[in-house]
Amino acid sequence: MNRRFPRHPNPSITLTIGAAVLAALLPSISPGAEASADPAAGILHRAVARAEAQYENQAEAVFESEALSVIRSLDAMGRPVKTETFRYRQYPLGGALFEELIEKDGRPLGEGEKREEQKRRERFLREVEKRRSQGRHPQPEQEPGIRFNHDFVDRYEFRLEGTETVRGHPCWVIAFKPAPGKLPVRNRMDRALNQSTGRFWIAREDYGAVRIEFALRHPFKYWGGLLAVIRNTDGRMDYERVAPDIWTPLDFDLRLDLEIMMVKDIRRTITKNWVSYRAAGGPGPSPLQDR
Repeated sequence: MNRRFPRHPNPSITLTIGAAVLAALLPSISPGAEASADPAAGILHRAVARAEAQYENQAEAVFESEALSVIRSLDAMGRPVKTETFRYRQYPLGGALFEELIEKDGRPLGEGEKREEQKRRERFLREVEKRRSQGRHPQPEQEPGIRFNHDFVDRYEFRLEGTETVRGHPCWVIAFKPAPGKLPVRNRMDRALNQSTGRFWIAREDYGAVRIEFALRHPFKYWGGLLAVIRNTDGRMDYERVAPDIWTPLDFDLRLDLEIMMVKDIRRTITKNWVSYRAAGGPGPSPLQDR
């Protein structure tokens, strides 16, 4: 039977349901529960369960925010040669989160760019309705995209490195590396993930993912290297708690070094910062997130 997801999640109801579901989970993910034969894997299992509960309840789909993305192209010495900026507004649309481009390089969009964004909105709404009619989660997935779920973490081995405080959140620090043997390959992103190592910072108070760092261990080839070779790539994703048991993106930082068609080198840094989180339709930004 198809699942039915609400068309327009109500902020107060969604937050209440999310808290209730997580409260049901917490007896099995209490701070003392990590004491097991494999404490790192136990912590990650509980963190993924918390993240999946948030995703299934569409807890993020009742917030709106703004995001600033900066793309810097670098020369061979790592010096910026071109900078592009994009400002977005993220808000609920049709029961899912839509990210609308509102500014490029410090200027408002032109009429043609506004029409393109309107077309994107219409395509987004059609995709949301299609997914809902199929009984799937209504949030369209970005390509390439990574969610903090079992598909992501089950390909790795873990080691608990210790504890550290990040932005006031006491965290477990867990290192990860690809597990031995054959790993799943469903798309190009899987090939990159299967070559990555890094660390997770997991909040001790509620198992929220506070930070994820990753780096490619070996060059990653598209089409056997004929199209592109990605090398020396690393990144970091930070999250912040914007409401009880609800964690949302805060900062994204990626350093990309690749060779295109064996003739052109591209070196870029890509950053994205989310600010002014607030309940959709609320009076103003959350003081915590207006930074």
